Amino acid sequence: MDIKFILQIMAVFIALGILFLAVERADRKKYWKRMSYLLEKEWGIPTREEYSDSIMEHISYYARQNKSEYDIDEITWNDLEMDIVFQNINHTRTSAGEEYLYHLLKTTVFSEKVLEERERTVCSMEKNPEMRLQLELDLFAIGKSDKISIYEYLSRTKELKEIKKWPHILAALALLFSIVLLFFSPASAVALLFVIMISNAYFYYKEKAKIGSAFSLFQFVLGMVKQCKAMAGIQMEGCEEYFQKLKELSEKFLAFSRFHFLVSGGNSMSGNWFDAIFDYVRILFHVDLIKMATMTREIKKNEAALLELYQIVGYLDSMMAIASYRHQVKCYTVPVLRFAKDRNDCRKITAKQLYHPLLKEPVKNNLDTEKCMLLTGSNASGKSTFIKATAINAIFAQTIHTVLADAYHAPFFRVYSSMALRDDILSNESYFIVEIKSLKRIFDAVGQDEIPVLCFVDEILRGTNTVERVAASAQLLQEMAKEKVMCFAATHDIELTYLLEDSFANYHFEEVLSAEDISFDYLLKEGRANSRNALRLLQMIGFPERTIAKAQDRVTHFLKEGNWKKTE
Repeated sequence: MDIKFILQIMAVFIALGILFLAVERADRKKYWKRMSYLLEKEWGIPTREEYSDSIMEHISYYARQNKSEYDIDEITWNDLEMDIVFQNINHTRTSAGEEYLYHLLKTTVFSEKVLEERERTVCSMEKNPEMRLQLELDLFAIGKSDKISIYEYLSRTKELKEIKKWPHILAALALLFSIVLLFFSPASAVALLFVIMISNAYFYYKEKAKIGSAFSLFQFVLGMVKQCKAMAGIQMEGCEEYFQKLKELSEKFLAFSRFHFLVSGGNSMSGNWFDAIFDYVRILFHVDLIKMATMTREIKKNEAALLELYQIVGYLDSMMAIASYRHQVKCYTVPVLRFAKDRNDCRKITAKQLYHPLLKEPVKNNLDTEKCMLLTGSNASGKSTFIKATAINAIFAQTIHTVLADAYHAPFFRVYSSMALRDDILSNESYFIVEIKSLKRIFDAVGQDEIPVLCFVDEILRGTNTVERVAASAQLLQEMAKEKVMCFAATHDIELTYLLEDSFANYHFEEVLSAEDISFDYLLKEGRANSRNALRLLQMIGFPERTIAKAQDRVTHFLKEGNWKKTE
């Protein structure tokens, strides 16, 4: 084989390489143009559709590892269905962003400075749509992983096992040798080339399986570092220090990210055919595994910088999600918060047209309190929805600094609830035991510091008999009213409205009855409820008129005589 022929083959390969690069560049340009259009269309819409148990486990990992004494506890979180609320807000584009957003929503803030900084960042994104779109494109390029918690792996970089690169270098050299041998002895080299390709592919998948999720981690970090360098060039007024910090931190990863294309790709979201072709190079020459040996060393050396990058990316991504959520709900307000001076001051909450975030067509209510609030009303009239809306928005005020109302003025609070309780079969605890433990944790939180407690109790002590329930409920709620506590309690026990009328303001929801139907307006009204609908509902469902009449007769007798008429 003469030298001229070899040069011709080399020229063909060089030409193909240049062609590949040109086509890849054109494909990438088209891809980002298409993505820009899609991201603009998706503004104001949650970005994730699937939330399996394992995905939620990964998303919540950062919050679980960074707990504080002021976190929303698990009972309150579950009572208010905050996982679903989070999913409705989640417009993040990165794993770091959704993990950070979940943590942010779970951790109430008692610092005006912190909330003002979040507000400033969110407003910057709202006022600079072009720069925000560029930021979102860069964050989208980092992407999400459903297989791992990014924070979990970033925080365990010291545990990463070193990758021995020399076996992979030898595998690559063996393949190169067989290719070169083709030019000199094609007949014998073809068989050798085939054997080495099969061996390298088998060795590649075997070794890649050993490193498992670490490979996904490195792909994520590569993308994050690369895009952080790109984000550093964004000119967004109000966010300059964050982008400057990203630039400084990303420069510490020059050795880590050099020749990043050797590892990234394959699973890249762009799906261009250059990456698809280069996947075969990775499989046969092990270039990504060789590169990962260097990456492991560098990532261990810069663990602190890596975690700081994660937090800045998470912060920016979550602030963008808040800006998107504001666009999604359209009707919102920035809360006006204060530190309560005393017990009376902590009970002054004013909200106009407050509503629940999970309802598609919510009924809005005004709130203007001076005392703790006792809510009565028939089943399905709106009591639980109202107190949940109030609780969630109180959390919103001190986390995402966005309240679903026309106006909101309130003190800083520690928020607790006792609502959606159930028997605990695994610990052999009855509903009543679970309930009183839930109430006890609220009492334990009272007076721990100067921050007042805001608590929400739905059907207090429903797990016990009527006489003891009314007596104990009245005393427990009265004790709360003596402390620096703002309490919203819902009950069916009208007796409580009389026993507590000096310390609790009475409000109610009521039904609208017609000849054949019962409906609700879900509007909060002053005073105690005077209507009951249980027997009417029995009648509408089709129970015998005689049964309804006898039950009504007993109700009338009890209201008149104060005791129950015996069963006939």
